Amino acid sequence: HTSSKLAIDAMLARLYLLVLALAQTSHALQIGLLGSARACTRAAPRMLFGGGGNNDGGGGMGGMNMMETIKKAQQVGVKVKELQEELQNTEVEATAADGQVTVTVSGAQVPLEVTVSEELLAKGAEAVSEAVSLAAKEAHKNSMDYAKDRMSALYGEIGLPMPPEA
Repeated sequence: HTSSKLAIDAMLARLYLLVLALAQTSHALQIGLLGSARACTRAAPRMLFGGGGNNDGGGGMGGMNMMETIKKAQQVGVKVKELQEELQNTEVEATAADGQVTVTVSGAQVPLEVTVSEELLAKGAEAVSEAVSLAAKEAHKNSMDYAKDRMSALYGEIGLPMPPEA
């Protein structure tokens, strides 16, 4: 469970660091600290926000000026933060034993609640343990799937491919 949360946190951290690096590069280019701005912008930052293989003569980045690039990077940073908050505030649940057990976890895979019916409790500890384990595994899987879908949508919005799974 912890490794899954760490994987999602790592993906979000990589995205956020990429945005910060882009903003710093864009700012340095804007104030002339990097020498040839045209040569530098033809590298990775150009491809992040819609740059193509054509020579558009606009200094790279698909014709975006540096201020637009910085604004876009800041918007991406805001979206990453919003996604982290959304995952923390989303509840995902799963049931087992014909609905006699419900496990609820957050979108960030934090366990929130376990509910066990009186009927299942009457069947003994082994039955409860088995049902809770099944529901917990399913809730965790559902939460991971939800988080991956939301991160994939975020990456798609900003034009980046999802990083490979570890």
